[in-house]
Amino acid sequence: MRVKREELLQQLESVSPGLAARELIEQSSCFVFKDGRVFTFNDEVACSIECLVADTVAGAVVAKPLIELLSKLPDDEIDVSMGKERVLVKGKRRRAEVVMEAEMALPIDSVESPGEWVELEREFLDAVNITQAVAGKGKDTNFNLTCVHIHPERVEACDNYQAARYPVDTKVKSSCLIRQASIQYVPQLGMTEISECEAWTHFRNPAGLVLSCRRWKEDYENLDPIFDCAGSKATLPGGLAEVVDRASIFSAENAKDDNIFVHMKNGKLLVRGEGLTGKFEEQRDIKFDGDISFLIAPKLLVEITQRANDCVIGDGRLRIDAERFVYVSCLGAVPD
Repeated sequence: MRVKREELLQQLESVSPGLAARELIEQSSCFVFKDGRVFTFNDEVACSIECLVADTVAGAVVAKPLIELLSKLPDDEIDVSMGKERVLVKGKRRRAEVVMEAEMALPIDSVESPGEWVELEREFLDAVNITQAVAGKGKDTNFNLTCVHIHPERVEACDNYQAARYPVDTKVKSSCLIRQASIQYVPQLGMTEISECEAWTHFRNPAGLVLSCRRWKEDYENLDPIFDCAGSKATLPGGLAEVVDRASIFSAENAKDDNIFVHMKNGKLLVRGEGLTGKFEEQRDIKFDGDISFLIAPKLLVEITQRANDCVIGDGRLRIDAERFVYVSCLGAVPD
């Protein structure tokens, strides 16, 4: 079958959130071609989309070599066919074979099928993008802290050091928790619809990509007391986005803990980014006479300062009301 290489590559890359880094489930590191679609599933996330070659190819193909092959071929169009336990890819003066398993063992049938699709509010993607940035990401973190809480009227998260809450009509009928590692893809993939099932929450974008996130029904702590912060007003200095950009050169080396350190003391604000290859520090003036420090994701701090610079500092906490959402930091001790 003759197909456009870039279009096929985009389809396969769009379902990559469902791939497993380590194959704990059989074929979870594979693209599975079935019934006109390509599927991926890693037990927490399932993805599927209509695929150009899924009517020609049926089986499971290890994702990594296929993606690398398609990304490096110079041909605008390629011919994809199915051989004996192989996917055959042909371009002009070049030919490749990728091993394929005809027997499909990936348990995609264990994922509930979406029911009625409901259109998401435009702010929902922003709400998820903001709140997932404050959810815990460490292996030893309490389970609830690694999740984003989807409530019918809001989206929120907390990692015991910082918290964010974004009021929005989420279109869900009952509250649930979704792991940060799963829901982070919802804004990235531009999801516009939602379908709520018993064990899965499904999202769909205009391209027809379906992203299914496992939902958990554990109780979530009431965060109201955390956001109840009274104190003195302060204004964050201008130009912080540029400072953060410089600091993140090094903090970005910490793949699962990309945070910068912010210290406010006696009229000075210090921003520090530190990684394996070095660190960066920059100081700015601020009208504040106390002593407070916190860790925050660089992108989140930039997002906040683009929307609001006024904050309230008191009770060892910093609270920022930024247009649609509320952010609170300094919920626990942060080492210098």
